[in-house]
Amino acid sequence: ALSLFQRMQSTSGVILEPETYVLLLASIAENKYFCDDSPPIEGAIDLGYDHSHGPALFDELATEMAADALEITSSSARRLYNALAIGFPNESSSPSSNPENQDTDVVVSTLKEVHPLMSMPITRQLANGNTLVASRVSLDRSTGVCPVTEAQQRLVVLEEDQRGQLHNDLLDLSTEQFTKFAGKMKGKDSADNKAREELQSFSDWLDTREGEPFTAIVDGANIGYYMQSFDKGRFNYHQIKFIVDTLEERGENPLVIIPNKYGYSKFYSAKGITQRLDQTEIQIIEDLAQSGKLYKVPPRCLDDFYWMLASVSDQSASRKGRDLSVSNDNPEGRFPGTRPMLITNDQMRDHKMELLETRLFRRWYGCHIVNYNFTAFVMGESVAGNEVGFSPADFFSREIQGNQCPINSDDEDTSCWGGHAWHFPVNDWELDERFVIRIPAKKQQ
Repeated sequence: ALSLFQRMQSTSGVILEPETYVLLLASIAENKYFCDDSPPIEGAIDLGYDHSHGPALFDELATEMAADALEITSSSARRLYNALAIGFPNESSSPSSNPENQDTDVVVSTLKEVHPLMSMPITRQLANGNTLVASRVSLDRSTGVCPVTEAQQRLVVLEEDQRGQLHNDLLDLSTEQFTKFAGKMKGKDSADNKAREELQSFSDWLDTREGEPFTAIVDGANIGYYMQSFDKGRFNYHQIKFIVDTLEERGENPLVIIPNKYGYSKFYSAKGITQRLDQTEIQIIEDLAQSGKLYKVPPRCLDDFYWMLASVSDQSASRKGRDLSVSNDNPEGRFPGTRPMLITNDQMRDHKMELLETRLFRRWYGCHIVNYNFTAFVMGESVAGNEVGFSPADFFSREIQGNQCPINSDDEDTSCWGGHAWHFPVNDWELDERFVIRIPAKKQQ
């Protein structure tokens, strides 16, 4: 099976689906090769693997899977569960099934085969260090900690080459969007390139401008319309100013990006109603423009692409090679995370379907998006003590990942056990639910 799998991996044009990895892992598990005391798989080392059996082989194969796949199905989760139940002895019916009597020097399994169509219940009980884990869990939304293994999920950020790829994808998508918006007509190739040229021009401006780099990109349209349904869908510039002022007070250098029409004193709102700005609102626009904190997207171009691209821009001239990210324990009290951060409540479900690489979109969304909340303004009026609350869109990445399990040094019986917990997002479960596998491994002395 490993030999066939290797040939498939090395064959040009072959895309390995998550189910292919599940089939391989399940087959090896059923034959007990993930047990630490199992004989080695013949030829595994010759095929290039560092390990030929045991938990380390599972980690190696799961690492390969994580590079190619993002999630699995619930049927695949049950398949893996049953395979581990077959491959590891079940101790629940023996006299030592009582936790007080269990042998802490061996891997303990309490798994029992389930019907392939049975729904998997959520497990919340912390497992002993030497207990095999194959469970459906609900991760702590604010910490990413697994209640069964105590392993903490990471927020995986975009690598430099991935930022570049996303940048280029956005340029391509801007052309497609412009063509759909304007209508494809014969002899209009130069017009089709307009959106790409405009977006590239914006990218070049970000990369060459002097001064301080932007650390917060503001989705002006999203904030202007925030909670304004009571006022016929009015675009409220006072809310944008409120966000900008708050960001500056917290040590950020914001750039507000708005669709072109909102840069005029009169325009049609999202609900098709003519809106006229008063002098105070016009002054807000002028102040933002004069301070270099406002960018009006060219007509017929989608503003979403602009604030998405701004969040991954190198800003080479202004950044000067500095790492703009903010640590969790920064003394200034700034919002921690990647910079530039993107202030929006837009879920961007349409872009998710269009971008070619789902992994890029998820990593970008998870590490750059910051959601906000505050009490909506009525024209220029706001409630006393109104404050902006910021929160990351994701505290941890929704992709397959393995993380070291913490060792419970207080439990002398199982403190010699360690290993990785592998958490698999399941596409038909809840957002924060995962299928977790941990095959305990003895710590190296």
